[in-house]
Amino acid sequence: MTQRRTIVPNALEAVYRRWHFAPAVVSNGMVYCSGIIGTSIDGEAPGKAALEGARATTERSNAKLSELQAVRDPEAQFETAFKALAAILAEAGASLSDLVEITTYHVDIARHMPTFIKVRDHYLSEPWPAWTAIGVAELIVPGGLVEIRAIAALPDR
Repeated sequence: MTQRRTIVPNALEAVYRRWHFAPAVVSNGMVYCSGIIGTSIDGEAPGKAALEGARATTERSNAKLSELQAVRDPEAQFETAFKALAAILAEAGASLSDLVEITTYHVDIARHMPTFIKVRDHYLSEPWPAWTAIGVAELIVPGGLVEIRAIAALPDR
């Protein structure tokens, strides 16, 4: 039987309970992360607390997933998404350097790709993970420009 562990950082507990999906699942030494978008409480970059936009929105019992706010500045939104991904991976016992694959979903892909690549290369380094970039019409979070889905290998301990 497959061993499975659900990863839910404190800031995303209401997301798990209310919207019925795990931020990440660990199975057979791999971490499978749900897509993450750079959100905040007010559309401004949240700094180090990259998951606080989700926490603040989900504090209300009737909050809808579409009420999350994307960080308005594209570069700051992409940075926030990578910081949020790093926080989820850390909760699982991994880091961005353990990524083996990322899939990114982009709104207006041609316009924002140079900025996204600049930010990605700030957070990731060689050996590069496998990567697929997909252009989409919209994401569930209004103003969202990128959603990052990832798979990481847990480091040997």
